[in-house]
Amino acid sequence: MENSQDISGVSKTGNENILEIRNLTKQFGKQGEIVAVDSLSLDVKKGEVFGFVGPNGAGKTTTMKMLIGLLEPTSGTGKVAGFDIVREIINIREVTGVLPEPAGFYDNLTARQNLRFYAKLYNIETGTREKRIVELLEMVGLNGAIDQKIGGFSTGMLKRFGLAQALINEPGILFLDEPTSGIDPKGAQMMRDLIKKLSRENDVTIFLSSHSMSEVEEICNRIAVIEKGKLLAVGTVEELQDMVREKEGVQYILEISDFPLQYAADKLNEIDGVFETRIRDGVLHVHADAGMRAEIAKSIKLMDGTVSRFEEDRMDLQKVFLKLIGS
Repeated sequence: MENSQDISGVSKTGNENILEIRNLTKQFGKQGEIVAVDSLSLDVKKGEVFGFVGPNGAGKTTTMKMLIGLLEPTSGTGKVAGFDIVREIINIREVTGVLPEPAGFYDNLTARQNLRFYAKLYNIETGTREKRIVELLEMVGLNGAIDQKIGGFSTGMLKRFGLAQALINEPGILFLDEPTSGIDPKGAQMMRDLIKKLSRENDVTIFLSSHSMSEVEEICNRIAVIEKGKLLAVGTVEELQDMVREKEGVQYILEISDFPLQYAADKLNEIDGVFETRIRDGVLHVHADAGMRAEIAKSIKLMDGTVSRFEEDRMDLQKVFLKLIGS
């Protein structure tokens, strides 16, 4: 692996981190009996698109709210762009952009007027402000709606406008909470392309929460999986796949000729490291430890069988995610 990780997901390399959290905890209730985030430690490197995923109630939004200063942690520490998430909230807001779910704008104002309002909050000089408004709305494909009232925008248009608003202060890090929820596939792909472009061309770090595993797999460099406020795993898609393969084994798919499949299934079941064999639609499925491919192939050869197909059933991020939270 390119970057070694300890069990907490904290990078051991000297790469520059734009986000660092250590043992971050948030409890609710009179006695702190509800633990929303539980001793979370995580690093995000500058310039990466970082996916933050988990089931409903896992603590994703609570974590993001602590990182942008909307909630104070019960314990633990965090830094965003070098600023403390408790003592330097104003500094953090100056260098971050946020697209929450749901996002709220002024419906009776136009897109231009809304962005002008937010730009004034950052004291952006008039000439720079007006130019940036036009550039941002053009970037998100809303240049034709620049003087339309926000109240008439579709859900997809609102999401794209929200991205423009989050970029008005030229942030170094963007927090995106469900950036494509509720919009059609074409609009969702446009948002994903915009996010990838921001990271690639503008060197903006993206911290993204989403329930769409295909979306996260497409655009994120690394992914953290949390459940019940605890970090389960962190890494690239390939690293997460390897974690599951080591714990759960792999599924091999074989097409065999020259002798009965049931005979092959019974013989393979006798091998240490093979957990289960199943025959489905004329194909043999073998659940076994990772690294058993050579042993299985050798056994088929000793049976004088001919293998016309031998492949590993690839786990996409959706399958990996379900395995991780299931375990």
